[in-house]
Amino acid sequence: MWAKTRGGHRVPFVLLLLFLFPLHVGAESTPVAIRVPESAAWVGQRIPFFVDLRAQGSFSGAASFSLPDVSRSVILKVGNPVVSSEEIEGESWFIQSHEFALFSQQSGQVEIPPFEVRFESRDGFTGPVAETKTMVPAASFEIRRPPGTEGLGFLVTTESLGLSESWDPVPHSVEAGAVFKRTIVQRASEMTGMALAAAPTGAPDGVRVYPGTPEVTDNTARGAFLGERRETISYLFQQPGTMELPALTYQWWNPALEELQSKTLPSVTVLVTSAPQKVTEGDGEEESVPWLLLLAAAVSVALAVWGRRPAVNWILRRWRSIRTPERIAAGKLLRACRRGEATAAYAAWSAWKNTQASDDEPAPELAAAALDLQRHLFGSATNSSAWSGVELARTFRRLRAGSSASRPTHRAKKIPQLNP
Repeated sequence: MWAKTRGGHRVPFVLLLLFLFPLHVGAESTPVAIRVPESAAWVGQRIPFFVDLRAQGSFSGAASFSLPDVSRSVILKVGNPVVSSEEIEGESWFIQSHEFALFSQQSGQVEIPPFEVRFESRDGFTGPVAETKTMVPAASFEIRRPPGTEGLGFLVTTESLGLSESWDPVPHSVEAGAVFKRTIVQRASEMTGMALAAAPTGAPDGVRVYPGTPEVTDNTARGAFLGERRETISYLFQQPGTMELPALTYQWWNPALEELQSKTLPSVTVLVTSAPQKVTEGDGEEESVPWLLLLAAAVSVALAVWGRRPAVNWILRRWRSIRTPERIAAGKLLRACRRGEATAAYAAWSAWKNTQASDDEPAPELAAAALDLQRHLFGSATNSSAWSGVELARTFRRLRAGSSASRPTHRAKKIPQLNP
């Protein structure tokens, strides 16, 4: 269909309508928009931004965001969405605002690419539910590196950083093979625990360090944002001597004062003495038959010849009480440690643990020695060096000898007669 203009020109009727009545489809009426209150920040600083979802009916269910991966950055969703309404071009729209936080260790221009969002809304208040699948627009930020922090690498940016530590047990003079656990807790405002620095793990020669899995929590109640990182480090003192664990220094950038601040956990000195027991070439043969048992076996044969069956049964019962699964597994473990057979030692260790109660956890120093064996066998890096079972055998013998509870006796309970 064509229409004539005043000059006699013919144009398509649809184009004429668009010229006379232009469409007013602004950004405000799109189903999703992104808001960035502040586009500039320091490295490691929390940068809030908001995603607004729009619908002409009430929302149903929870929105789903496919957050993108941004190099050297963490994106977190904060709290619950805020729902409001707004009049746009004479029409009522429901607005659902979602808050996010960006923490970046990358300086320069950092861009969040478009990412997908899915949400459901009704037609009005009671109409059918329809799903909307669309893309959140991209956003960019200018991240600046604070002066004087170029050599720090990982940087925490917060106005306040709380730091505390506790020891289990309190450091004191110990024998070689002892283990201390150090728990370090960091708390920072306007931070997520995921963006707090990991604890340093330096230690002198003769001390093995085992970092634990950090526990990260965030508190966003009532508009506050407080991040916490809790991690436990285990120190295994392997050699005698005076061992000094170095002081741990934590640094952060204070954006309010624009200065670098720090806190230090003091160094710790431990006097380590030699363990009284050592593994020799003859140790670990617990599974060998002692001469008394050989004599008992000879006596049982003699008694069998003479028909003394009750005595034979008594000796056999005593034999079984001595040759328990726990003793057999322990002997195999010690023999494998003495021979440096890592695979056999791990199999014997697993068999020995199966003889213990399900809630009976091994002592920390024994668990650390077993963990060293597991890392030798199953570590990600190829370990061509020979495995030494001296430390595992020494710790196992010492703790097992001092705890009778680790040697369960398997005594059969007498079953009462049904018809006495």
